[in-house]
Amino acid sequence: MIDRGHEVADSVSETTNLTLHLLGAWRLDDGVDEVTTSSTMRRLLALLALQGPTNRFAAAGMLWPDSPARRAAGSLRELLWRTRQAHPDLITVGRDTIALARSVRVDAPMLRSAVERLRRGPARTVGMSDDLVELCTAGDLLPGWSEPWVETEREQLRQLQQLALELLAAHRLAQHCPDEALPIALAAAAAEPLRESAQRIVVRAHLAMGNYSQAVIQFERYSDLLDDELGVRPSREFSDLLRQRAVEGEDPTVVIGRFTRTLDRSSELAVAVDF
Repeated sequence: MIDRGHEVADSVSETTNLTLHLLGAWRLDDGVDEVTTSSTMRRLLALLALQGPTNRFAAAGMLWPDSPARRAAGSLRELLWRTRQAHPDLITVGRDTIALARSVRVDAPMLRSAVERLRRGPARTVGMSDDLVELCTAGDLLPGWSEPWVETEREQLRQLQQLALELLAAHRLAQHCPDEALPIALAAAAAEPLRESAQRIVVRAHLAMGNYSQAVIQFERYSDLLDDELGVRPSREFSDLLRQRAVEGEDPTVVIGRFTRTLDRSSELAVAVDF
């Protein structure tokens, strides 16, 4: 798969400034205005953006799966001609392969590239919070599209969006920036409310900021949701995170008591559920 997130423009299209948005909704823009395309052009561009340089025969089969091979190949030739006539800088066409122009930025590969940077550690994440959070909260890949080559990528990217939010929030905590970590962690928890790893980062951020009562409230809400939806409780590791802070005795008695009541109730049916 080709990473188009940071590639430089090739000689064919070095003057363009096009961005293809596939997350949330399909949109092609030049930085100012939306670029008009037909529905078949959209499917072609989305395919090339997700698959990278693609064999002509394979592309025709994916775009027209119900048509005979010869008819599909003819439909592709016509579509390529119309696309190059309308937008010369969008695609490159070779004898056997077709590809999206290297200068076209695509949000989905940009997300993949960002996650790779996150996996290398906190030092790689400086200055990337706002753009990455926007990518992670933009929505699913091409909602409403039912093509198999879209559906496969959709679930993978959904998981990457979730992972990126959690990694970024965890890195901000490691950098002693809980005020920056909290909204990112909350976005992760909102996207996957039953996912304990996201909820745990929210609680850790509250604790790092000294918001002990808010940490308890978050834990209680999650515990109740988990019980209602799955009939289980948060993991013992999650419970111990709060119990340890409660024992430190830095909070008012009422808050410590609330910690104890919450954790005792959770421990009754505690199971190791670590999403």
